[in-house]
Amino acid sequence: MKSFKESLANAKNILILTGSGISAESGIPTFRGAGGFWRTYLAQSLATPHAFKSNPSLVWEFYEFRRNGAAKVQPNKAHEAIANFELRLTREGKNVTVVTQNIDGLHQRAGTKNIIELHGSLYKTRCTKCEDIEINHTIPICPALDGK
Repeated sequence: MKSFKESLANAKNILILTGSGISAESGIPTFRGAGGFWRTYLAQSLATPHAFKSNPSLVWEFYEFRRNGAAKVQPNKAHEAIANFELRLTREGKNVTVVTQNIDGLHQRAGTKNIIELHGSLYKTRCTKCEDIEINHTIPICPALDGK
């Protein structure tokens, strides 16, 4: 532990890597775990370009379900500790980057500033034509197509 503390004290650039376990503590089901099903669909089968091309309304509903789930939970003590750690070390002149596999936005809600989301975000959409990325908090399907 002493070696780790010394390395951290001397480091100028620090990388923190997180995965599904950190958000599971807040109540977000893991993508491949027991909560990996939505309706009768395997979550992994809906999170693909092919699924979107085949049935965009279904995929939008799936992601809206996931957004609603993420909105109902709060960042936990681990999210908050990382955000506080980043703030403290940044004030000391260090560069801290959080890299996460999570798409739920809980790190940002806890206060993390410098974050890379490896798998994207529930709150960013990419145009399938021009590939423009925008922040989006609403489902872009009309009520007539909802559930079709």
